[in-house]
Amino acid sequence: MYNCDDVVAALAGYVDEELTDDFRRALEQHLGQCRRCRVVYDSTRKTLRILTESESFELPERASERVVARIMARLRSPDAKPPESI
Repeated sequence: MYNCDDVVAALAGYVDEELTDDFRRALEQHLGQCRRCRVVYDSTRKTLRILTESESFELPERASERVVARIMARLRSPDAKPPESI
């Protein structure tokens, strides 16, 4: 079983269907049990859909790193509560 850090780190590969079958199944099992990771996955998927449909610009790598760092900090926060349904 993978933890939240593993799942968030692997989301790009999951969305792009680049994971091994075993890793994909383990990730899906985690997503089925972890509301916090499901919210991150759903938000990631929706963001990608918006960006691809709007023919938007590429996000600079430094900005992307800051976004991921903030998401991970929030996930690690002991008092973090998952947002209400999106």
